Amino acid sequence: MAGCGGSPPAPIVPPPAAPLAPRAEFSVVPAELLDAGILDRIPHRVRVRRFGSSWLREDESEAKRTHREGGDSDLLYPVIGETKSKIRVAFEDDHAMLAIWIAREDTWHVIAAPTQLADRDGHAIGVWAFRGAPVHLGARVAGRREVHVRDDDIAFAGFVPDSVLTNVWVADKTDPKVTFQQRSWETWEPAPDKRTRLKIANTTKIRATAAEDAPAIATVTSDSVLGFLVAATGSDREIEIPRPYGRVRGHVHASEAEPTEDLFSLHGSGTGHGFGMSHADRIDVPPGTCLYDRVEGEVVGVQAELSTRYGARHVFNPKTGAAEPENWSQVYIGTSWTTASVYIRDTSDDPKDPVWESCIKPVGR
Repeated sequence: MAGCGGSPPAPIVPPPAAPLAPRAEFSVVPAELLDAGILDRIPHRVRVRRFGSSWLREDESEAKRTHREGGDSDLLYPVIGETKSKIRVAFEDDHAMLAIWIAREDTWHVIAAPTQLADRDGHAIGVWAFRGAPVHLGARVAGRREVHVRDDDIAFAGFVPDSVLTNVWVADKTDPKVTFQQRSWETWEPAPDKRTRLKIANTTKIRATAAEDAPAIATVTSDSVLGFLVAATGSDREIEIPRPYGRVRGHVHASEAEPTEDLFSLHGSGTGHGFGMSHADRIDVPPGTCLYDRVEGEVVGVQAELSTRYGARHVFNPKTGAAEPENWSQVYIGTSWTTASVYIRDTSDDPKDPVWESCIKPVGR
């Protein structure tokens, strides 16, 4: 037996411990969205996959899909509420801070806590997913779920406990900062690292160990993947590849990892929209104005800056054939989901000189 050839068996690595997903209470209401430092009070996050149904009120049940429901986006939003089927996102758009409910099915499953992935048998592999990493779900095996981390340039997957899979997660102070605005583009680059940069050849399979027959834990799928050199032994190169949503550490052949001066660069995309309207009143709405879901309803947002909005100065009620109380007007706000119809209230005694109710807190309160 001592004379038999072949590589020694790879050591069995125990399964990674199941991480604990942090929890937090929802404590912010839409009327506060313009308050200074409000994002510090909103720890919950969601990644929106497509723009589908949306509702101003959680108790609305009718599906409201728009022509913007297609696509495969990956946009980060603060969250101020959730139910079993809906998630309430907060954002700034069309000069307003608004909170709307969206369908949970239109968001990504994500990893709720930093997690090392395992293979089918439960042994740890050199693949880690970051908190908030969007994933495609695969088979469930022995109490764990297969996940494929979203990435256009490298395919990496593994198994994680069900306990770390969610749609809404609680961010940590070390996580990337979130904003209320969705930019038209974004870039990513890893933290500074003095190790030798390597360009990893397209179609390269990253192996679990230096053995030629070691199982692959990831596969490069583009010409733009860079990594860092961890160690060099003969023709073997141990490498580490940082990605926006995780990292991979494994082994490749020296010919598959060439030193380079190229810089990490990854560009994403955002969203944009607009709308027009004829036969509508033009209403000047100052910053701080409370935006209601309906007449005598609940506040769902706040005007962020002065703008002239399309709307109806006196709201007509088709059921009664008369106008609603004269102190209410309807205005429209463009969003990535739909053109939202909201209401503003005049607190003055002169309909010709309206003073729109403000959600800005007086100084000292």
